[in-house]
Amino acid sequence: MSKPQIAADIMARSVITCLASDTIAHARQLMRDNHIRHLPVVDATGTFVGVLTQKTMLREAFNIANKFGLDEMDNQESKRLVETIVERDAETIQPLLPLLEAGHYFIDCKHGCLPVLDHGKVVGILTSADFVKLSIQLLKTV
Repeated sequence: MSKPQIAADIMARSVITCLASDTIAHARQLMRDNHIRHLPVVDATGTFVGVLTQKTMLREAFNIANKFGLDEMDNQESKRLVETIVERDAETIQPLLPLLEAGHYFIDCKHGCLPVLDHGKVVGILTSADFVKLSIQLLKTV
């Protein structure tokens, strides 16, 4: 096996996404069921809109709890749409981005994921955990 060089070499290709028109409750369920912290958001045509992160979800949950109380959490999350809290200015990359550049991004920006796009469509996701897995793999070969 050759040494990974580009994002496509280590990115996750089976990416779970949600629609901007989905409810926050649905997005939370997707994240919980699939044990993920980053959820790319797409529109009805599959075009990338932004990212929903665990951090954003927690912030929204605190806002709801403060405004309506914990008893109203499920009801409020089932009324609110992902498009109201999605991070639209999320950094994205292309599959051919060198891993060295992606690694610097994770160190410099301290974000946990980089959605990988091809012509505006999500084809993968690269996370800081992917770099940890790569490090372990490379250390085993030393």
